[in-house]
Order: sequence, then C-alpha cells, then structure tokens
Amino acid sequence: AGSPGFWGRIRVGGSRLVACPQVMEAFEQAERKPKPNVQLLFSDVYRELPPHLRRQRAALERHLQLYGEHYPLQHFQK
Repeated sequence: AGSPGFWGRIRVGGSRLVACPQVMEAFEQAERKPKPNVQLLFSDVYRELPPHLRRQRAALERHLQLYGEHYPLQHFQK
C-alpha cells in the first residue's frame, strides 16, 4: 500500500476519512491498467478536429516517432 501522504491526511468532520485505504487501492489498481491511447487526447471531444488540434496531433506524432524511446509508451494502449 502507499504511504499516508495527501489522502492519508484528509479529515472529514474531525475524523480521518474511512475510505482512504479503499481510495488508495483503487488508485493502485487503476495505475496498473494500460493508459488510454494517446490519440484519445485529440478524438474524445470534437466530432471534427479543429485545424490547430490537427497540427498539434501531427506534431505529437512526429515527436513520438523521433523521441518515443524516451517515453514509457509501453504503458499506453495501442
């Protein structure tokens, strides 16, 4: 389990939040799952991508092609 950092210090009505261990376990479970595909940064809001976001997506794709080995891409869905 994690250290009693921020979530361990939360207090509700003067008593410690009972759900802290469950919250930390949920965080740990979620962190073990693959992260969403990077393309979702661009596709989950707009039906049609605005030009400025198309340019940003293209720039990100180029950047990852050149420097992808410096990122933990294996933790992301393909």
